[in-house]
Amino acid sequence: MARIASGDPLPATVEAAKTADAGDCFIGEASTVCCLPGLVNVGVQKAGTGELQTWLGVHPAVKVHGGEVHFFDDQERTPSCNAQWRGHLRLRYARFLWKRQRLREADVRGRLLFEKTPAYFDRAQPRQVACAIPAARVLIMLREPAARAHSAYDMCQREQEGRWCKAPFAQVVERVLVGGGGNSSDAAPLHTSRRQMQRSPHLRRLFLMGHYSTFMRRWLDVFVWPHVGVLWLEQFKADPFACMHAVERFAGLAHHPYRTVATRNEAGLYVVGRSKSDYERKRAPSPWAAGDTRAVVSATAALEAAMVRVRAYYAPSQRRLAQLLQKTNTSLLPELPSPVTGLL
Repeated sequence: MARIASGDPLPATVEAAKTADAGDCFIGEASTVCCLPGLVNVGVQKAGTGELQTWLGVHPAVKVHGGEVHFFDDQERTPSCNAQWRGHLRLRYARFLWKRQRLREADVRGRLLFEKTPAYFDRAQPRQVACAIPAARVLIMLREPAARAHSAYDMCQREQEGRWCKAPFAQVVERVLVGGGGNSSDAAPLHTSRRQMQRSPHLRRLFLMGHYSTFMRRWLDVFVWPHVGVLWLEQFKADPFACMHAVERFAGLAHHPYRTVATRNEAGLYVVGRSKSDYERKRAPSPWAAGDTRAVVSATAALEAAMVRVRAYYAPSQRRLAQLLQKTNTSLLPELPSPVTGLL
């Protein structure tokens, strides 16, 4: 069960923070409160972390942060988790987390504090997170890695307009993924081009993030069941109510009747409130709007071929992930099909 904010807040001092843990709150000047989360969604990007946060936000026993925190991104490695450093870390984290929200005791008492930062999956040091909030529940949301990579690249083109994502995704795949060739068992496996990875750190992260088993092992070195759980976006789309029930069990929350507040969107998916996916769908221009049907058909065929190649690139990693999830018992809904179902 995740730690729920309860009892009197601790003084906002390093000494008091030495013995704090997930769910504990600190009270400072003008009776302002800042708290350590009891449930943290650490990733991955483009795997429904924002959608899950929206659903949790309507649960009466949950207080969500509402944005992405990025406190643990790329922090320097620390030699140990001694008491003094631990106290400083916890106090800095709690203050950073709520620096843009003015909390009162009534806002948090008896509620589960939740934050999500999908960048933590590959950019945070799990040992630092465990040092700050060892009793927390760590939720990891995943998505079929080829679809995740394409979605992240599409987001860059649509929202960020970075130099590294100007070319069509199919062209990027052709440049980045090398090897393969043929269906024989002795064919060389696909791998990323070292030159392309060195030229673009963004592309390097885009493709390497999909090797979920590598990063999962880092988290499982410090967080073990029942403190870590895995959920797939594909599972959430198929049955969000079963997924939310699984998250409630994982976090120790009472059941909330989500069916009474959920509606179906234009794609036929259940959503709560204003869905982020609905917003993105309305902003994205239709690929058929260009008017050149032959060009669109050609681009679609090229993208489909590229996706086949990307899925082949991730296939060995997906098999390793399936073995890891079975061994560690970290799947929140093993009975619901996921992209690694049947890979063992």
